[in-house]
Parts: sequence; structure tokens; C-alpha cells
Amino acid sequence: MPATKIKDPVHGYVELDQPLVDEILDTRAFQRLRGVRQLSATNLVYPGANHTRFEHSLGVYHLARTVFENLREQSYFYRDATAAELDDIQRTLECAALLHDVGHPPFSHLGERFLDTEDLRARLDDRGLQAAFHEAGVGDAPLRGASPHELLGCLITLREFSDGLESMGVDPFDVCAHVLGYSLEYERGGRWQHGVAAQILHSPIDVDRLDYITRDNQMTGADVLSFDTARMVDAYTAHPEEGLALSDKALSTIGNYLEGRIAVYMWVTQHHKSVYANVLLGELLEELTGVVDDPPITVDGVLDGHVDDNTLMERLRVAARDNPDSTLAALYDRFRSRRFPETCWKHRIAYADRVDADLDAFGSWLVENDAALEADLAGELGVPEHEVWIERSYVPEYEPQALEDIPIAYGGTTRSVGDWGLYGDRAFDSPIPFVFVPHGTEKNATSTLVEWFHDEH
Repeated sequence: MPATKIKDPVHGYVELDQPLVDEILDTRAFQRLRGVRQLSATNLVYPGANHTRFEHSLGVYHLARTVFENLREQSYFYRDATAAELDDIQRTLECAALLHDVGHPPFSHLGERFLDTEDLRARLDDRGLQAAFHEAGVGDAPLRGASPHELLGCLITLREFSDGLESMGVDPFDVCAHVLGYSLEYERGGRWQHGVAAQILHSPIDVDRLDYITRDNQMTGADVLSFDTARMVDAYTAHPEEGLALSDKALSTIGNYLEGRIAVYMWVTQHHKSVYANVLLGELLEELTGVVDDPPITVDGVLDGHVDDNTLMERLRVAARDNPDSTLAALYDRFRSRRFPETCWKHRIAYADRVDADLDAFGSWLVENDAALEADLAGELGVPEHEVWIERSYVPEYEPQALEDIPIAYGGTTRSVGDWGLYGDRAFDSPIPFVFVPHGTEKNATSTLVEWFHDEH
């Protein structure tokens, strides 16, 4: 079968069979991902962070295909399945890997808050996805637990790619199921390899995470990650009862992966200026809703208008120009000129040093009362309210808690890295809130907040 090779800066040549190119890649719905940055506004901190959901999707496809082909060489994996059956499973996985992020709206997670999840579920119900899950005996759990971009991705898959998928012998409903972490064929009593394929795309060791951690580290230039991706990929194994796991032959690589994933979280997405840049962009979108007739991001805008980051930046520019005295205009100027405030602490060490209080309780108090505290602190400091921000990291998938659930296969059994004792106390790696204030007011802001906290407790 003819194939296309695309050179990727992370994985080298990515090879795709021509039907995948014709039916998925070279379509407007998929090409839109070239205009959706993987890390939204983090390029204001790491200038190289301009990589997009497009190349990430290619990377996930490449890793998923490589892992599955490696598994096909293992005796447990092929002993009770024919080559044709495994080919069918692999093609469904490949299509799902390519399409897993097709529903990301402009600015990715920042834009998700504007998507109407109930409307998305209703539209998916109209297209029969809910019925397909019920018929397989799964119920509504997949759709109820899905994120907005996953729901939108399923809708785009069913609306834009159904004919192309079916021409390749792939069930569009099963592609959606894989994106949500399920396999309809497996749930219907099919071969256990169907379930493993879904785990490759959606589990504690899925290739989605493996790609974006590697890619984000490389493209930002942060260089806080050092592990052998090829050896990690080669360590995947599977068993009918245990499912997908990593074998013990790559323990050193797995250890580096654990540390690296946390490092990218701590020093890229949880970097205090990254947090501010992305929160500022999110606030700009919120302000935009107050000065335009239509919501800045809608389901139909993505479906029919193929809106991306560039579309929204132009809308912000025009709105700021047409409303020069608005908060939006002030925030837009700050964003475009990169005039960032100071933070009262930059990392957990400074946080512990400067806050004379129980840090967990103080952090919870800040986050739970952020709006009121921002207003009160702005008044105390004598600055406009939009000059004070209390925020935490905006990137949910980088939260490190799930790392302890990574399964390791050894001696005929599978246990998590937590059970094996490979994942200890990670107190330093937990996220902290940041308080951003005008330059020169950091000490006053910190002492004021600590005093207020003690007064209430």
C-alpha cells in the first residue's frame, strides 16, 4: 500500500498509509489543528513553544502504531488472534490516535470552558453514539466522564470522518470509544486485544502523555527531561488478564519518565510566568464575551468556521481597538507587549519561606476565595482589581498524581509503581497557588494575605 512519510522533529519519519492521509490528514477539519498551539500562551515564556495539536496528533499516531506493532510480536498477544483481526484492531487504533485531539477548540483547555457539554452530548445522542455505548453494555459513563474537547472530537469524527473511516473498514463509533478510553468491540465480548488498543490511547501509560511530555520538553527547550523514548516504547507489554503494562526490563527508563514528567510539569506548565500568561489569555477570552455579540468560542464555530488560535487573536485585536477604554483593551495591551506583574513567590521553596502558615490550608483558602481576595487585596494595595491575580496551573493533564498508578509487569503479575515502592512522597511536586501583583508590592501583599488568613483561622 502506498505510504506518505512526514518528518517530525521528535520522532523522525512518521509513516502513514495513503488512505489515512486522504481520509483524515488532508481534510480541513484536521488541518485546523495546525492553528491550535499545544501549550496556548506558554510561548510567551518559552519562545519555542509554538508546536501545535497537529504535530502532536501525528506523534501520538506514530507511537500508538509502534507500540501495537511491537505487541504483535509478543506470544501472548497473537496466540489467539488472526493477523487479519489484529490488522483491524490496529487500523481502528491508528485512526483514533490521529483524531484524539481533533476537537480541541482555540487555545485548547482555555477555550474548553466555552463549549456547551450538554449540547454536545445531545448532538452525539442524535448521531447514535449514546445508543452504541448502551448496546455494548457500557451505559452513559463514557460521555458523562468525557472532557468538552473529547465530546467535540467525537462529534467532529462522526460528522466529518464517518464516510472516510468506513471506507477503511473502521467503525466511527469505535474510534470515538477509543478516544474516550473504551473499545466497543471489547465491551461486546470481543478479543481482549481490543481493550489493550484502547488502553494504548487512554490509560496511565498512554502514548498521548508520552508524546506531549517528550514534545513539550524538546520544543520549549526546557531540557528537563532525559529518558530513552525508544526503550520506553519497547517496554510495553500486555496480557489477557492484566491488560497493558510496562515490563521491568526498562525500569531505569521508567524512573526517568516519572521524574521527567514531573519536571516538565513543575518547570514548564507550572512555571509562574507560564501560569500567568495562560490565565491572562483566559481572562481576555472572558472579557471578550462582554464586548461582542456572540460567544468567542462555540461548537458551531469550530464545526463550521474551523476557528483556531489565529481567529481568536484577531477577534481580540479588533475588540480591543473598538473598545479602547475597556478592561479587555488594557489586558490585551499587556498580553501583546508581555508586561507581566510580579509574583509573591516563584516556587514552593519561596512559598514555604514567605508564608508563615500551614501551606495546604493557606493555599486552599487562597484558591477557594480568589475573587473576593483579589478585590480586597487590590483595594489594600490601591491598584485596579485586574492588577491582582490569584491562580494555579491551567494544564490539568500534567497533574502528577496519576503517576503512582503506572502499571509494572514482573514475575507474572502487574502492580503499580506505587505498590512496588517506586513512587514515594512527592510533596514538592504538588501545585501551589501564585499571587500576582504590581511590581514593588509583593512583600506588602504577602504579609497582608497571611494576616487575613490568621484572622479567619
